Amino acid sequence: MSGTVFRYSAKDAAGKSRSGVISAPSEAEAAEALSRSGLTPLALKPGGAPRRARAKLDDRAAAMRRLASLLEAKAPLDRALKLAGGSDSAEDLFADLSLSIAAGRPLSAAMADWPGDFSEAEAALFTAGETTGALDRSADAAATLLERRSSGRRAVSSALAYPAFVVIAAILALAVFIGFAQPRFQEVLLATGAKVSPPTAWFFWISGILREWGGLAILMMFAAGITAFLMSFSAAGKRIIANFSLKLPLIGPLLADRAFESFSGALGAMLTGGATLPEAARLSSRLLGATQLEDAGLAAAASIDRGEAYSAALRSTGAFPETLVAFVEIGEETGALAPLLTRAGTHFGQEAEARARRLSAVAAPAATAVLGLLIGVGAYLMMTAVLDVYDAAL
Repeated sequence: MSGTVFRYSAKDAAGKSRSGVISAPSEAEAAEALSRSGLTPLALKPGGAPRRARAKLDDRAAAMRRLASLLEAKAPLDRALKLAGGSDSAEDLFADLSLSIAAGRPLSAAMADWPGDFSEAEAALFTAGETTGALDRSADAAATLLERRSSGRRAVSSALAYPAFVVIAAILALAVFIGFAQPRFQEVLLATGAKVSPPTAWFFWISGILREWGGLAILMMFAAGITAFLMSFSAAGKRIIANFSLKLPLIGPLLADRAFESFSGALGAMLTGGATLPEAARLSSRLLGATQLEDAGLAAAASIDRGEAYSAALRSTGAFPETLVAFVEIGEETGALAPLLTRAGTHFGQEAEARARRLSAVAAPAATAVLGLLIGVGAYLMMTAVLDVYDAAL
């Protein structure tokens, strides 16, 4: 059933304000669905959900896992959605899904109304579940996808957190020293009339350059970070970031493994849920992120419609690792493509975790060594300047 997306504001029986998005065939049916749910509509107008996620990824994964359990226990869908939201950031999101269901909207279509919270692949899982009558399996597969994404983010964050902290601490310490301590020390030294040694003169020269241009450099890095953050809210921006990230040493292979994990897991889950291979391959390709990987995945999906074996299509693109192609090839030969793709997702997840551990093991000591080197050089140059003052006093 087609519907219109409405943004609403309402009050519940306790007088608490609520706002969100509901899908319904008409404004009157949207208002009726709100009223049936115990909400008093205050405003209702056509609109759409923001592309930014409304609920935290971990909370969405936990809510989807609860939904799978409730549906397996034969709970009614609208009630299961309300209960699945829990009491965290996913509560209102899943309550709005329940409202859309009450207004006659299919769950897959209601999920598509929240592109910031649910990917095309997750909505497609429920489309297949609605076709086959196995929504519990769809919810279970969607929960697995969300959990994989959450674990992937944690692995990357934990690998980069300490090195990033050390770099930021080094920059702040250097800024305080160069901006405040060094200029005053230089004034005292020059006031003594002492002869400045070459290392001290070099130290003062470098400090002057950093004072003049360091603020601009920090401002540019901050602006780049803000720009990347804002870009992450759009599909085009995410692709640009993904394209750049894949080219980075050490980090690029880790992100590639995470992309192949998401792709394999989603493909296996959708096939298990009853989706056709061409459709599942097309939607799973959207999860690869980087333009070159996504384009390769879409090309391979199109090759299936032309009668080509999927493994051969993937191999011909040259963008997918041979390990993944081998899993697909064996799955086609044995008729167990869905479970083997799920195992492929697990394999790439384990590879990514191993890479994250290696990255953390290398990056943390490297960042500490750089910080120690900066401190050592600074201490040496400061002592050189102190000795210049001491020589002048003699």
